[in-house]
Amino acid sequence: MKFDDLNMEQKEAATFDGHNLLLLAGAGTGKTRTIIARAKYLLEKGVRPSRLLILSFTRKSAREIVSRLQSSSNADTRALKGQTFHSWCMEMIEKNPGVFNFGKFTVIDEEDRESAFRLVCGRHFKKSNFIEPKQLAEVYSFVVNTRCNLSTALARRLFQGRMDEETKEKILKKLPVYQEVIKKYMRFKAERRYLDYDDILQKVAVGLKKNPEAAAFIAGGYDHILIDEMQDTNPLQYLLLESFWNRCNLFCVGDDAQSIYGFRGADFNSIHYFQLLVPNAQVKKLTINYRSTQEILDLSNWVLEKSPLNYNKKLCAHRGSGEKPVISHYHQEWDMARDIVMRIKNSQGEENCQFKDNMVLSRSNRGLKSVEACLVEAQIPYVIYGGTSLMASAHVRDIVSALRVVANPRDELAWERYLCLFPRIGEITAAKIIDKLLDKENLEECIEVLEDTKGLDSDIAVTLFNIKMLEIEVNRAIEAAMRGLSKVLEHKYKEDWERRKKDITLLERIGRGSESITAFLSDYVLDPSLSTGVKGEGDPEDCVVLTTIHSAKGLEAKNCYLINVNFTQYPSSRAVANGDDAIEEDRRCLYVALTRAKDRLIIYRTHKAAQVIDATDVSSFEASKLYFLNDLPDSLYDVENLGSGSREWGFYRGEGISLSECDEFDFS
Repeated sequence: MKFDDLNMEQKEAATFDGHNLLLLAGAGTGKTRTIIARAKYLLEKGVRPSRLLILSFTRKSAREIVSRLQSSSNADTRALKGQTFHSWCMEMIEKNPGVFNFGKFTVIDEEDRESAFRLVCGRHFKKSNFIEPKQLAEVYSFVVNTRCNLSTALARRLFQGRMDEETKEKILKKLPVYQEVIKKYMRFKAERRYLDYDDILQKVAVGLKKNPEAAAFIAGGYDHILIDEMQDTNPLQYLLLESFWNRCNLFCVGDDAQSIYGFRGADFNSIHYFQLLVPNAQVKKLTINYRSTQEILDLSNWVLEKSPLNYNKKLCAHRGSGEKPVISHYHQEWDMARDIVMRIKNSQGEENCQFKDNMVLSRSNRGLKSVEACLVEAQIPYVIYGGTSLMASAHVRDIVSALRVVANPRDELAWERYLCLFPRIGEITAAKIIDKLLDKENLEECIEVLEDTKGLDSDIAVTLFNIKMLEIEVNRAIEAAMRGLSKVLEHKYKEDWERRKKDITLLERIGRGSESITAFLSDYVLDPSLSTGVKGEGDPEDCVVLTTIHSAKGLEAKNCYLINVNFTQYPSSRAVANGDDAIEEDRRCLYVALTRAKDRLIIYRTHKAAQVIDATDVSSFEASKLYFLNDLPDSLYDVENLGSGSREWGFYRGEGISLSECDEFDFS
């Protein structure tokens, strides 16, 4: 069997004949190619496609792996599946109702979970005991995903991991209230037949551990499980895999240096202790990088080498040498933003680059605002990753609320949103109507209640009836919801409605691939980032990419501009307060950002970050010593200075505008 397109490291991994393997694949080392080669190797050895499972953290990446495999393999791969952990667990629940004991249910997303906590608090607790729903949801999710106790979760999420005597007293005071709220939230979900995002994994993982016979039966359906992005797994996912790793062969691909989701419960240490956790396991590495030049990798390697942790990873560029990274110092944020736009313009003229060959990376969306403003002024199209996705948009959630009611008439949260769209219905009126509806057995009885209630808009009942008639034609059901709600949505969103209306057309297109409303709603919750909106004029396929670092994994560009790399952000003050683990996660964030660049890397930081911090300011001095680019060797980078007024803004706009005028704009 030949794998001529693989290097020696990739070939050894793809043809591995042991039981369980962790493949530590550095950035740009061809991990997807290796996963595909592994699957081809197994198929050619006679493994049936139906007994081979590919898991990734997004549907998009899972489908991409399967699609590339199907187009390159001679085997019949129609039965091959690429799934996320959540969609895999949903499938196990639906195929084995006797094992997991679920009836009809609705999957709720993060916003719905917060709404549920708000409702529970409002009904059962005094204002003095009121806790922010977002905080409750975060603590609850952390408990489920890390499988820790509630007091540990409170310490980690609310007190930066501190466990001194004073903090312990504060936790003990909060503990009973949190316990009571969470109990009532869980009871509320059971009564309304809700499963939240974390329940899906938790119910399956715990259910299989409690039922070894069921675990053996379900695991018996697989010979090999291939898992991408293993560094992002949490203890709950390890508990799930525990029911499979003795009965199936695991092929886990990840990069410990790209583990940046600790705030979601991902356990960085699990990948370092893989061989202790997983029986009969071996570890191999991929170190030859095909994305970046050696100069970019030299800087990235140096950042890891300065860590007290032993990553034991040094990437080598297959492409050879190129330009050194540039560190550009600026006085004002607008100097930085204008410089980025000018470089993008120059890359088109001098290097024949397209807009999409340029990527701007930031720790947060807020940091991208000045660049976004300058791109708008320069009429350059761009796309943002890490902002509000299509499925999180208010107008889309309004349409979806009608579909949710049809799928589960006991969905109280959906009823509230749907009813409150209509004139003369506020929260109090909606609550009175909902009290009558939740006693009914089915949607038909609910529609009768709505028809018999005086003063209600007839569209409320008619719209739900029309959707029900199209339950298995999801795109037409969405059209029916749109027809019934267009009048109230146009009034609600007024001048912005024409733009928002285009999203509903996209929603219909997504719905066309679903076999039922219930399946569509599950997909929508399990993979909410189905679309990202393009802003600006021009070809939507050719846009500058603006992205947060946490949304940048898997992305790459010829020219990367990494902004605000200051000593107060790498590591952030919050990470410093949280201790060594958080500081090292911030280091890995920087590493992920650096390794997105293929040919050119520009790092922007303020002059203050480059100056020697005044030793009399103890806090600043101590923080500066932690700065990841502190003592960066001169041989690894070139330097530029952007003084105020160093770039002519008229170059972009085609007309003059003063710097002071620009600095007064409010782009927030």
